[in-house]
Amino acid sequence: MKIKQILCGVDFSEASVRAFETTVELARTFKANLHVIHVIEADPATPDLSLEQKAIRAMDLLLAPAQETLHNVRLTSEVTTGRGFVEILNSARERRCDLIVLGAKGITLLEETLLGTNSEHIVKEAPCSVLIVRN
Repeated sequence: MKIKQILCGVDFSEASVRAFETTVELARTFKANLHVIHVIEADPATPDLSLEQKAIRAMDLLLAPAQETLHNVRLTSEVTTGRGFVEILNSARERRCDLIVLGAKGITLLEETLLGTNSEHIVKEAPCSVLIVRN
């Protein structure tokens, strides 16, 4: 299996931070490009600048230690608004990812309890392999 493009979805929960750490190791091992995405699931789906600014700061804090250890690996990130699984799947398709990495349990909403989690949707619909990292 050749892994050249990895996408990691984070919500800054403990599980997603663990998934990110695992993803960094995989990117280093395979010398794969790594893209990290955080999706703000606002209702209604209108951009909230304060939420976006907080997410960007959290993303910077998450990525800073990894940037120092990743050599010959391209690390990019984005913060976007929408449905988590939809945005992650779209990003994976656009980037032609070979692997999506997610935490086993993130921050959940009541709606996810009723309709299924983002992880479930991603596993079912992903255009590539999916790794779910448990704590």
